[in-house]
Amino acid sequence: MLGVIERIKNAVLFKCNALNEKIIQEDLISIIDSCIYHFAEDVSSVTSDFGFDEEKLRDDISSLIKTEVEKKIKRKLFIDSLALQITNDTFVEDYILGKINMDDLKKSYLKELSNNKNSNQLNMTEDLDMSEIFKKIYMYYDMNIKPIINENNTLTVNVEKIIKDAQEEMEEKLKDLISNTDGKYMELLIENIKEEDVENNNDEKDNDVSEDNDVININEKAVDDMLDEVKKEALNTSNNDFDKYDDMTLFNKVLLGLNTKEEKLSRKSAKLEERRKEIEGKLEVTNKNIEANIQRENELSLRKLKLNEREIMLNSKLAETEVILLNIKPLIKGLNDIKSSNDNGGNSNE
Repeated sequence: MLGVIERIKNAVLFKCNALNEKIIQEDLISIIDSCIYHFAEDVSSVTSDFGFDEEKLRDDISSLIKTEVEKKIKRKLFIDSLALQITNDTFVEDYILGKINMDDLKKSYLKELSNNKNSNQLNMTEDLDMSEIFKKIYMYYDMNIKPIINENNTLTVNVEKIIKDAQEEMEEKLKDLISNTDGKYMELLIENIKEEDVENNNDEKDNDVSEDNDVININEKAVDDMLDEVKKEALNTSNNDFDKYDDMTLFNKVLLGLNTKEEKLSRKSAKLEERRKEIEGKLEVTNKNIEANIQRENELSLRKLKLNEREIMLNSKLAETEVILLNIKPLIKGLNDIKSSNDNGGNSNE
């Protein structure tokens, strides 16, 4: 029984991790690209008179937010992974031990997964609010689009609404992605349980009890039956070695054999528990390393953003300086002409 439980847990964990990778590499990328495409198309459509290039707009927005959205969803899936594992392990154990049936699992799985996500086991949070990420788009709009269309108030309002709608579209699609993924987690769990034919075994549980449950649930009648079988076997043999033992001695020998089996099962269970703790310890270290890497990536991204802002500010000041210098040149030339005229006048008077 323990082997079946662990086998299902490991299989479900592996398949859920593979599903997360597929979602990040395929579904998530598709959502981001789709939202950016719609945004660039809408902006270039309403500003067609000003000649904005749709492809360039799409590339610029993609470079601004695509990586950030990917990191955000990766972080959310990572934070939710512990809640997912706890939920799956609980339902596997409850189902195998007969505490719930398949209908109970289907009715309560998604609710339990949601509750475990909200319990915040890692003391970390990650929502699907895109406001911080879309600030970069607003900044891009303020610097590259708004100055050109600023005289048309209706147009500026329309473009700003397009940015807001794009944010809402992306948030809604990401919520649907996470919701659909939770449903796929449940499907994977049910699929693996059925592969082990647990459903049929639960229906016949009273007739197919494992060795460890035999040891735990053994009673006086079972011992008596076993004792009778031993005595019958002894009577049917040509060499009745058991005749020299009385019933109490035979009972003690049978009980000793059962205790030996129980000790073996206990040792196996202890080894499994030790192995489980070892895996959990490694998982905890891995999770901490992943969290540290995510934090470093976030810090580097923030630093890059600040450097970009600094570069933009310096370029702006450089442009202003160039304008000032260009305006000063005619003034200097005029002063030089005046000085030259004064010098020439003085020489003639002399």
